[in-house]
Amino acid sequence: MNRKKYITRLQSLLYALEFAMAVTIIIGIVTSVPDLFKYMVDIAHSTKGSSYELFQSFLSHVLLMVIGLEFVAMLINHEEYQIIYIMIMVVARKMLIYGDNTQDLFIGVLAIAVLFIVRKYFTIHKILANAGVAIFDAQTRMEKVNEHLVRDIESREEILGDYIQKIFDEQDKIVELGAVVEDERYVYQVEEMDEGRMTMIALEDKYKGM
Repeated sequence: MNRKKYITRLQSLLYALEFAMAVTIIIGIVTSVPDLFKYMVDIAHSTKGSSYELFQSFLSHVLLMVIGLEFVAMLINHEEYQIIYIMIMVVARKMLIYGDNTQDLFIGVLAIAVLFIVRKYFTIHKILANAGVAIFDAQTRMEKVNEHLVRDIESREEILGDYIQKIFDEQDKIVELGAVVEDERYVYQVEEMDEGRMTMIALEDKYKGM
């Protein structure tokens, strides 16, 4: 058996283990839901002095479950932007639950600001493609774009920007901010430009929901 087959089997095993971990986390989240109602009952019957601590524990529990759900989504989809979401939720939980002084709040706000900057400038800008809408860097390779889409873009061009430029040329349209073109499956819009070149491209599935 050659090295490629070993790697393929190892990848399949890793995907199976990740799926098993995702299912385990989901089961843990579902079994934790009744605890939320117990917190609500305890808060309703608590005294004024203890209600704050109970609600803080309740909020911590909810945010931890949300982080778990985002982690499951990352295991299944392998999307880099979901790592940013998880980190933002972790920092937000830290601020809301354990941030009891100005220094902690300032550090938390600064951390969230850095994460948003990373999300904006160092990752592919993409709304969930399953909703039929996505935003990509114009230099993204076509195979990478198709990994995020329900329906593949059929093109001989290797770069998304080159494909969109070809459509503009074929339809005799000017490439400018906000300009729109389309093919058989998607509508494309120029989201950002730099020195006359497309840098960010939004696309929308013409048949989303079908």
